Amino acid sequence: MTTPISELLMEAGNLLLVGMGFVFVFLTILIFAVNALKAFCERFPGQEPQSPVRASGTKATSTAAADNNVIAAISAAVHAHRNAKNK
Repeated sequence: MTTPISELLMEAGNLLLVGMGFVFVFLTILIFAVNALKAFCERFPGQEPQSPVRASGTKATSTAAADNNVIAAISAAVHAHRNAKNK
């Protein structure tokens, strides 16, 4: 029914060694994989990503006008709120 403490300690030691061994092997493989990926990226650099080109003309102007309208609306709302608060 009951298991002697020595058997439990042996089983715990085995689990410890298997678990630590698995982690060691996994981390070793991970280090080699990262180094291989680094070497591959250095050997075949590929193309640099291009920065997005902004559309010229009406969109930039309409966005600036919309921003000015929003600023004006917020300023008017703050001014109206302050005037209503003072009265």
